[in-house]
Amino acid sequence: MYLDTSTLVKRYVAEPDSEQVDDVIVGYTLVSSELALGELWSALLAKERGKFISADDRTNAWKAFLGDIDEGVLRLIPLDGVMIREATEMMSRVHPEVPLRTLDAIHLATFDSVTTGPLFTKDKRMIDAAKLQGFATVE
Repeated sequence: MYLDTSTLVKRYVAEPDSEQVDDVIVGYTLVSSELALGELWSALLAKERGKFISADDRTNAWKAFLGDIDEGVLRLIPLDGVMIREATEMMSRVHPEVPLRTLDAIHLATFDSVTTGPLFTKDKRMIDAAKLQGFATVE
């Protein structure tokens, strides 16, 4: 199953629908883009700045994320120029129906490049773009 950063955050930080994420991912091999390294770190820092989590919570969430990578629970797909070009094409294919953002397009291009389960995201634009491409998504 491919997880974008919106679902990864819910895996490592307690949020209202974190339990749903935990329930849905059971039994799947988890995959995401290498982009998640920067995006998750940014999200954790923002949550700390907003006083939603403490510095210790941020550190623990980051360690759990890195631990999942080290243990093979989560596999990150490397970014390269081909992936960036595919993301650009992805934005064109869904235009004008979906105003797909660059980083979301990179996630979709990465998802499209691997054989995995469905795409799991909480981002409505990404879901809309995925559906236009005929990608399987978690509902």
